[in-house]
Amino acid sequence: MALNHQKPVFQHPDLMVSVSGIRGIIPTGLSPDVIFHSLMAFGSRLKGNTVVIGRDSRPSGAYIENIAIGIMLGMGKNVIRLGIVPTPTVKAVVAQSGAAGGIMISASHNPVIWNAFKFIGPGGFFTNAQDLEGLLDLVRKEDYKPFQFKPNTDVEDGTDRIQAHIDSVLARVNVSAIKRKKFTVFLDAVNGGGSFVLPELLSRLGCKVILQHCTPDGTFPRPPEPTPDALKQSSRLIKKSKADIGFALDPDADRLVVLSPKKGAISEELTLPLSFMSYLTSNSVPKKASITVNLSTSFVNDWVADTVGIPTYRSKVGEANVVAEMIHRKSVFGGEGNGGVIDPAIPSFGRDSLSGVAHILNLLALKGEDAETVIGSLPAVHMRKIAYKIAGQKTEQIYSKFRSAFSEYKEDSRDGLRLANQDSWIHIRPSNTEPILRLIGEARTKKDLESLLNKAGKIMENS
Repeated sequence: MALNHQKPVFQHPDLMVSVSGIRGIIPTGLSPDVIFHSLMAFGSRLKGNTVVIGRDSRPSGAYIENIAIGIMLGMGKNVIRLGIVPTPTVKAVVAQSGAAGGIMISASHNPVIWNAFKFIGPGGFFTNAQDLEGLLDLVRKEDYKPFQFKPNTDVEDGTDRIQAHIDSVLARVNVSAIKRKKFTVFLDAVNGGGSFVLPELLSRLGCKVILQHCTPDGTFPRPPEPTPDALKQSSRLIKKSKADIGFALDPDADRLVVLSPKKGAISEELTLPLSFMSYLTSNSVPKKASITVNLSTSFVNDWVADTVGIPTYRSKVGEANVVAEMIHRKSVFGGEGNGGVIDPAIPSFGRDSLSGVAHILNLLALKGEDAETVIGSLPAVHMRKIAYKIAGQKTEQIYSKFRSAFSEYKEDSRDGLRLANQDSWIHIRPSNTEPILRLIGEARTKKDLESLLNKAGKIMENS
């Protein structure tokens, strides 16, 4: 979202404001002023008396958490404090408790010097573009509700409520079947928000857990985004272990990457179709069922959906956009290709690594096959994601060049520019979370992907 006409403090180059959150580098971008105004605006928009607050393990998290608690109390709100938890757990607790909203303090996969607010509305849904604009309008006007501290406001230790989120995930899978398998699971939580909750889920599924980077001490022992390069050490370790399968998380544990005992980290694009296969294995598919994914997600999901004859719909990139389209289409499942699994029957109703872990173990248990066999049953992913640092004003010129070069491709301009045919597609769009232009391409074969990206690369070189 453009920041034209915003309060000057919200225009810092180290700050990014979008439906993915208000995030910035500490202390320049996400400065004390930005923190104060963001919280005052959010608190002013809350229509109830209770707010849920969680955070990941970043060193700045405790500092921001305490400010958030203080401002919410000062605005007459009760606070349910969850501590270090996954983002989906905050969302689930908001939904299950009937709270007015929630605040997750996490910059997700950004480096440790960043932090962010992810604001959550009633029902556990992230604030959308309209909500964000309303919040920013309050900031512009500084039209906040006055402090109204009430003597009976309180801070509740909400750790007991975390079990309710886990319970909702377990209700979606065959726990007895999973327990009978006595899986050994390797888990790399990057010392982040999933360090406590994911091991607890696995324990309740009867799994033996090999813990890797599950000490939330404020350090990220590897790059926080769970890419194959970032997971090289964990890939080596799982191959040496006796684990049946492994999982790796980002710092706020809404994204999930599968680790194969023989191959190590596999494409994050396979997390969603594997989870979707669990749903299809466990449930009779209703009439008019569908799956919704975003415009940058692999067509492996289309392949899985085609096996049962249901359509695949696409939305703009971003969890809030996928969820809105899922609600509109009444989709039975959905998510994003970055390892984000969305099961609408779980109250987090968003990207949820707990959901992905449980569903994939459920798939292995019900099929009676090992991880290598199940993964090998899916089509290969031939996709590449490239980031370009480029001035925002040049994007329309770039889009125009792509339209000319790919004139025979079908165009979708809802979110940047996506050009697709039956066998390949390319998507170019500004990132919601970093000051870059993302270019993502996928093709049915490796050779076709190279041809696609060579063509795209020449356009970018001349832009």
